[in-house]
Amino acid sequence: MSARFIDNFTVLLLDMGNTFMFGCNRFGKDIDYSATYSRCGGAVLDTQTLSAVIDALLARILTDYRNPAYYDAFGTVGEYLRELPMAKTLPSEELDILERVFGAHEAGHIPYSHVRVLRELNRSHVLGLVSNIWSNRGFFEAEFRQVGILDLFRVIVWSSDYGSIKPSARLFREALDALEMHPEDVLFVGDNPKRDIVGAKAAGMKTAWLRNDQRPLSPADPIPDYTISDLGELLVLEAKK
Repeated sequence: MSARFIDNFTVLLLDMGNTFMFGCNRFGKDIDYSATYSRCGGAVLDTQTLSAVIDALLARILTDYRNPAYYDAFGTVGEYLRELPMAKTLPSEELDILERVFGAHEAGHIPYSHVRVLRELNRSHVLGLVSNIWSNRGFFEAEFRQVGILDLFRVIVWSSDYGSIKPSARLFREALDALEMHPEDVLFVGDNPKRDIVGAKAAGMKTAWLRNDQRPLSPADPIPDYTISDLGELLVLEAKK
């Protein structure tokens, strides 16, 4: 068997959203949050008010998420929620429910095809994760447990645990420190050029851009060391001669 390019590395450090978890961030004007709200125990807000609160919360989060000044000063969903003028009169129990509604819509699902790939990668490499999430890690780790992959990762760095978001190099360095690895031993795999590739390169890692069905890279985008179209390509793509 020909040498694979991933065999140049000891560690595969992965992004999550649109890398192996899909259907995340189910927000928008056409989304009805009522069923989720009911499942979370909500019964106070009408549909229109519920949507207005979630939409305002998302808008507030996105404002800071897009602002480089907040890359290492990013708040929690609960903090952003409690700053909303329309939420200030709501009881704390209701705010907790709204936070759960938001988290349930932020988290996605992991297809079994990608579970198989992760298990196979784990046979030959140390796996780690660095992921931007806004909500509590529990919403995502529940899906990890459900599909049986939580124990595959030697280290998991959730941005919401650190008050930072990629491309902050802090998150990548946290993973390196936990793994006790040099950056040249690590390949970072992610789908977002400006957050994944920039951040990993700043920490000294080699990078693989997972393009999915995205547009080609623009001249303003960082150049990854490798480009793949699907996570499964890591298992077969040969090293350059």
